[in-house]
Amino acid sequence: MDTRDRVIENKLRGYCCSESIMSMALEDMGREPEACADLVKAMGAYCGGLHEGLACGALCAAKAALFLAEDDYPTKKEQLGPELMRWFKDRFGNWDCAALLEGDMERKQTMCPGLIAETYNKLYDMLEDIGAI
Repeated sequence: MDTRDRVIENKLRGYCCSESIMSMALEDMGREPEACADLVKAMGAYCGGLHEGLACGALCAAKAALFLAEDDYPTKKEQLGPELMRWFKDRFGNWDCAALLEGDMERKQTMCPGLIAETYNKLYDMLEDIGAI
């Protein structure tokens, strides 16, 4: 199943952007889903930019997943987070949910699935590079 299909499947499960990213990351890192359910649930705090249109939840969860992986694969924590942030801003033009959606919450339906998938693909590549996947 490709990443976009996984994102859509997670949306049907009721997951928001941040929950979807963390769920996929934990699954791909081989973590037990039942043991990680509370972490995925906690990622809900980042949905919709902290529910305030602030920092994109997908980006927040991706960065959290990097830090989680770094506990097991300590390599270059100080470089991975900023690298992800630069990539995201270069790719999407902004970090803030409200700015990304241009104030139109209806855009979440069309824009966010692709943004989540692309962000996860970048995260996956980074996790693969450090041996976490």
